[in-house]
Formats: sequence, C-alpha cells, structure tokens
Amino acid sequence: MTGTRLVIDSSKLQSAELREFLSASTANLAVLPDFAWFEVYKQETVDAVLALLSVIGDFPEQITVLKSGEVIARLNLGLPSGVAAMERQDVAPLIREMIHVISGPRREDPIVLQQLKDLWSSAAVSLVGMHEGAIDIVTSLPEMSEQMFSQHEIRIIRTNGRYTEEMFASIFGAAEQIWETLAEGYGLQWRSMLRDHTMSAYLFRYALGIVIYLLWWIGSGSPKLERVDRIRNDLIDLNFAVYATYYDGFLTADRKAKWMFLNLSRALEAAGTSGRG
Repeated sequence: MTGTRLVIDSSKLQSAELREFLSASTANLAVLPDFAWFEVYKQETVDAVLALLSVIGDFPEQITVLKSGEVIARLNLGLPSGVAAMERQDVAPLIREMIHVISGPRREDPIVLQQLKDLWSSAAVSLVGMHEGAIDIVTSLPEMSEQMFSQHEIRIIRTNGRYTEEMFASIFGAAEQIWETLAEGYGLQWRSMLRDHTMSAYLFRYALGIVIYLLWWIGSGSPKLERVDRIRNDLIDLNFAVYATYYDGFLTADRKAKWMFLNLSRALEAAGTSGRG
C-alpha cells in the first residue's frame, strides 16, 4: 500500500489536519525536518512538550524525522538510496521513550527538562552555523535584483505577468552561482556532478529557493532588509519548502512558506525534475 508523505511545518504539529492525515491511512507518513523536531526540545515545560507530542505521539510508526541539514547538504541525493538517505531510522522508539518518560513519575525530574534544553541548545547552534552564509546572500537581494532583472522584468514580477525565457535563464543562472558558492563551502565536488545529481542536490534546491525568495521579495515591493532574525525565520521556512520538494507535499500554516514551496516545485518541474523519492 502506497501512502502520502507530507513535510510538516512546526505550526502544524498539533493540528487537527495532521491527525486527520495520519488517521486516514497507516501508509501516510508525516516527515519532520530537523527544526520541526527541535521544536519539541525547545519547550519550557514538560506539559508543553506533551502538548507538542499530542498528535505525533499517537502515530509513532508514521513519523519520519530527517537528519540534520548539515548532513543532508553533503548527500548525493541522485544516487539510488536517494531520499531514504535523508531520513533517520530510530524515530518510533525515540518518540515512545520520550512520551513514556515525560508521562510517568519522572516527568517532574529537573534532569529530564534539562536534557531537553541541552538538546535544543545544540540544535540552535547548528542552525546558526548553517544559515550564516545564506543570510549574507539574502541581504544582497537589492544588488541581485538590479543585476538579474530590468525594470520591465521587475514590473512583470510585481504584476504576476508571464515570465520571459530571459527571466528563466536569469533565475537558473543565479541559482547555479549560489549553488556553486554553497557547494564549495561544504567541500562538495560540484564540478564533477552529473546534471541529474545536481538538480537533486539539497544545496542546489536551496540555492534555487533563495532565488524564489528573491522573487517574493520583489513581488512584495522590495521591502527593507533590516531584521536578521526575520530573515533567519524565512530561511527556516525555505528549508521546509526545499525538503517538501522531495516528498508529496507540504502542510504549513505560513502563506509565504507555501508560496515558496509551490513556486520552487514549479521551477523544478520546468527544469525536468520532481526529485521525489
């Protein structure tokens, strides 16, 4: 039996939609990117952790947690192992153990909450390191916009007009440049990669996602880029959108994240790949 695999945004972890999706078929899987799973660790009380586990805790066998972004960035997802290489294999026992501990007599043990806080701290550090280079790229959006598009093309973007072939060439050309920068930073041998492997690479899709984010920024009137924390949150949403291109869809309450996923998926389809495993 083949089910549907949806990437789940943090905002939907406790939702009725997620419960209905998992209840509809035992073959349906909820895919949690690392940051969504880290949200469980982030909670300040045991009751808050239990609340966040209220849905996924009832379906431990239907939960897939992805490896860290830094690990996935170095995978060759064009190989036969493909998407499976992104996924952790120890999730169901981990969820059951976590619920057992925080539902039982040890729930009031300060050590339990401290362990969760320590997990969150280490996760936060890894996320900061992963996004530093991307933030530098995103803060250069005004310069990128001027280099990539004419005023006429910017009007097309802002009025949802039909993109020209030249615009598509600019979009994929910019994505390739960002991909090369990111790949070199991770020590990837990108020059020797086959085209299909490049298109499947997480960092290439992330680079293309940054250009999609640029299109959203232009379409929104090119607002000032002043708050790094807001950019970092947008990049986390972009991570979720990129992961979702490897699966069957994206469950999110965030309109911008949903827009980025839809447009990133369309761009990949236009390039001749869906990338789903």
